[in-house]
Amino acid sequence: MTLLAAHDLAAGYDGRVVFSGIGLTLGPGAYALVGRNGSGKSTLLRVLAGAQQPMAGRVIVAGHDLARAPLAARRQLAYAPDDMPAYPFMRGRELLAMVAAAKRVTPGPVVEALLATFALLPYLDERVDALSLGTQKKLLLAAAWIGAPRVILLDEPSNALDTGARDALIGRIRSDAVGAAVLFATHDDAFVAATGAEVLTLSDRAAAA
Repeated sequence: MTLLAAHDLAAGYDGRVVFSGIGLTLGPGAYALVGRNGSGKSTLLRVLAGAQQPMAGRVIVAGHDLARAPLAARRQLAYAPDDMPAYPFMRGRELLAMVAAAKRVTPGPVVEALLATFALLPYLDERVDALSLGTQKKLLLAAAWIGAPRVILLDEPSNALDTGARDALIGRIRSDAVGAAVLFATHDDAFVAATGAEVLTLSDRAAAA
């Protein structure tokens, strides 16, 4: 069962190509995207998530073309970037509500469990820009699981996490990989090993599965 497919993707900035010829076909499982700094891991995740337009190619999420049926595709998709998006005046609870509203769902029990496990409940009424980097990271990760997504994209998910949160995230990825495609970019070899993820290497121009 294919959950995420990319066909001949190319992307870059200001006319400069970061990568081209990317092809992926991912079913349920955990996948670690690795490669040198600057190889385009974060760019690829943004393109797969619909946060950046590709220069060429197509992305299919759970059978939905991301360009032609973006709403249907994004309801099956979750994305947690490495850095907090520009919502400095938003409170944690408002960020979660915004993500849920965009997907037309409620957060659900998995998200509630992550909020408790990540010890986020005391911070939900705090402004995002007042939170520590680690707390911001945990909030983004909890938001990623809203709506029971079938494709989960995470950029450097273990960055800034304490041991308890890291272990909880590893468990969540291993559990969800049974029925969802979890693709994460990382430099953390120990995290890759703990999740049991299949390694995909992004070179200067293409990703090899």
